[in-house]
Amino acid sequence: MRNPLKKNLAGPEPELRRMAIANMQVQFDDLFWLFTYLAVAVSIVVFGLMAFFIIKYREKPGSSDPNDAPILGRLPVTRGHARTAILTVSLSTIILGALVIGSFGSIDTILATPAPCNIPIYNYATFNCSVLVTGHRFFWDFQYAGYPNVTITGVPLCQASNCLFVVPVGKDIRLNVTSADVFHNFGVIAFKVKADAYPGHINNIWFNVDKAGNYTIQCYEFCGGTSGNGHYTMIATLDAVPLPQFVSWYNSTIVH
Repeated sequence: MRNPLKKNLAGPEPELRRMAIANMQVQFDDLFWLFTYLAVAVSIVVFGLMAFFIIKYREKPGSSDPNDAPILGRLPVTRGHARTAILTVSLSTIILGALVIGSFGSIDTILATPAPCNIPIYNYATFNCSVLVTGHRFFWDFQYAGYPNVTITGVPLCQASNCLFVVPVGKDIRLNVTSADVFHNFGVIAFKVKADAYPGHINNIWFNVDKAGNYTIQCYEFCGGTSGNGHYTMIATLDAVPLPQFVSWYNSTIVH
C-alpha cells in the first residue's frame, strides 16, 4: 500500500487534483469557485469601467471644469441619477444573495448528519456507519458502533489491519469526535473535514468517500510532546475500500 506520510509531504497525486474524492471536498470546492467567479466578474466590470471613464474623461488641452464641479465657497450641486443608485444596489444585492445562498447551502449540507446506514456484517447484524473517534496524546482511537471493547489505534506508517481506520466507499460515515486528555483537532485534509476534540464533549462530522485509497489523518491542534513523541507524530491512516472488502475486514478485525 502507499505510504501516507510520503503522499502528504509530496502533495496530492495528479489524479486527485483532477477529481473530488469526498463529498465535503465537493462542497468547499464549489463554494470556493462560486466566490472566485463572482470576484473575477465584478473585477472585470469595475476595472473595465474605470479604464473607460479615465480614457473618455481625461483632461485635454482647452478643456474646462464642468458646471457642477465643486467650487470653494459655493454649495455643492446635486449630482448623479436615481437609476444609477438603483442599478448599483440591485447588482450588489444579486451578488451578495448568490454568495449567501451558496454559503448557507454548504453549511446545511455539512451540519445535516445523515441517517444511519445498514451494512450487513455477521449473523444478521449490521453496521450503522457510526464510529467513535477519541484523541489521546499522541494517537487516535477508533471504536466502531456495537463493539465498544474493540479499539483500532492509529499508528504512523502502520499498514496492519488492526491500526488502519477502514471505511467503505460510497457510504455516509458518521464520526463522533472527542478527547481523553487535552484539546486535539481531528482532520482528514484530503476530504476537507475537521472537528475539535476535547474532553467531555462530542462533535459530530460526516463524509462520503468516492475514491478508494489511503488518506492521512492528522491532529491540527498543537497538543504538546517531546522530541521523540508529540503532536507531529499524531498521525493515522484512513483506508477507504470497496464494500465487500470492508465487510471482510470488519468480520475478521472487529467481530473476530
